[in-house]
Amino acid sequence: MNPTDYSELPLRDIHLPGAVGWWPPAPGWWILLGALAVAAGILLWRYRSHFRERAALRALRAVRAALESGALPVECVQRISVVVRRFAMSVGGGLPVAGLTGEQWLRFLDSRWDRNTFAEGAGRLMIYGPYAPPGRVASEDVRSLNELCIEWVSAQRGQR
Repeated sequence: MNPTDYSELPLRDIHLPGAVGWWPPAPGWWILLGALAVAAGILLWRYRSHFRERAALRALRAVRAALESGALPVECVQRISVVVRRFAMSVGGGLPVAGLTGEQWLRFLDSRWDRNTFAEGAGRLMIYGPYAPPGRVASEDVRSLNELCIEWVSAQRGQR
């Protein structure tokens, strides 16, 4: 064998490494996955925490649409009263909201924000409106009550 003749040496060609597998991922991908899971959990929690508010607002907007399409104002006041009381029971802060009536009910509603529009304004319709005979409640009063209740429900977001 000739020491300078390399063609006869038992050498193999250059071998490239195998393809890099996708599993297990690098630590950075695990951190990113964890951050995405935490972000998704926070978003889901925030979405679900405002479920009652969205449902109440949807119901109050449906009452407004029913009033505009010709429903009796007394029936609309009754529906508004039911929606607001159900929502108030969910944000009542441990108070027995279901048993409140009359002035106590209006004072509770006013205590949940910095206005007195239930006890001294359009909200007074909540006391006698659901029990009034048909034709005794004006549609304009019901519209203003509905807008007031929509504002009240929207204002409850930060007070939980």
